[in-house]
Amino acid sequence: MAPHFHEVFMRNFNSLSAAIIVALSSITAHAQNSVTKDPLVASSQIVHLSASASAQVTQDWLVMTLAVQKEGTDAAAVQKQIKTQLASALSLAQGSAQAGLLDVSTGQLSVSPRYGRDGKTNGWTGVAELVLQGRDVERITAVAGRVQGLTVSQMHWEVSPELKRQTESRIQGQAVAQFQARASALASSFGFGSYGLREVRVTNQETSGEPPQMRMAAIQMDAAPSPMPVPAQAGQSRVAVNVAGSIQLK
Repeated sequence: MAPHFHEVFMRNFNSLSAAIIVALSSITAHAQNSVTKDPLVASSQIVHLSASASAQVTQDWLVMTLAVQKEGTDAAAVQKQIKTQLASALSLAQGSAQAGLLDVSTGQLSVSPRYGRDGKTNGWTGVAELVLQGRDVERITAVAGRVQGLTVSQMHWEVSPELKRQTESRIQGQAVAQFQARASALASSFGFGSYGLREVRVTNQETSGEPPQMRMAAIQMDAAPSPMPVPAQAGQSRVAVNVAGSIQLK
């Protein structure tokens, strides 16, 4: 009985030992895989960077606002006066309108109470605006000079949507090339042979090289017509393309 018991015991012991070895091998392999794919290690190889390219362009879109102001003791009468004046100016300007060259639109139209020193209403003030904008500067300034009863209250320059798109397309490749060059240099500096792109964002920006040209004119109740074109001089703007993102060093 004893030899038989010993034989059974040893056979069971050997089977248990083999099972333990297999289990330990599985745990070891799993641990090795976990170390290899550890997200903390991977995240330590992520680098955030950015690059940009820009170009200076001459502003080619003029926006000119003409306004008329009327005052009186009756709000309805004041409103009628400014609407009549605006309608006449709008009709004249629309005769020279052409999409992109001279766009004509109405701006603010309001009638607000006027207060005396005692804080009580003593009249009404009405203001109406006509907006002229586009790329044809000569046409815009000529129309502004012919409009009767309205004077220039505001004027500024912008970059037209077409010129902005053209400039952005031209410099976008430069910004991307700078991003790629910087990514390669960073990977090499950290001792890696290459990199993979994780995410990237491309944004556009426009800034004026100088404050917008503004011409404030006193709005006369009965402004005399001026057939002379309004002087206007364009400024400079800077159009930029920014590329920002992150890379995985390999």
